[in-house]
Amino acid sequence: MAFSVTPLVGIDLTNTVTAANITAGQQVANQLLGVQVWGSDGLRYVFAKANATITASTTVCDINTTTFLVAASGGSYTSPATAMVSGDYGWFSKASV
Repeated sequence: MAFSVTPLVGIDLTNTVTAANITAGQQVANQLLGVQVWGSDGLRYVFAKANATITASTTVCDINTTTFLVAASGGSYTSPATAMVSGDYGWFSKASV
């Protein structure tokens, strides 16, 4: 599993925060939406919010560059290894070159 090589503290590329956890009181820093970091695997990761149900490791995700909401089709980002529902947050990867 990749880890962040960007010099930011607290980045966990494997962490997905579910909408259910947010309802239960877990905090998600909305200011992180759109943050991009480099992974040790050479991929670029973007923190974004699912706008639909997304299966684990889907390779056609599209991230809106204004709202950082993710659609499950039409793009070239890969979703986290955990299935997501609308409202979940996570790190989406994309080849950088």
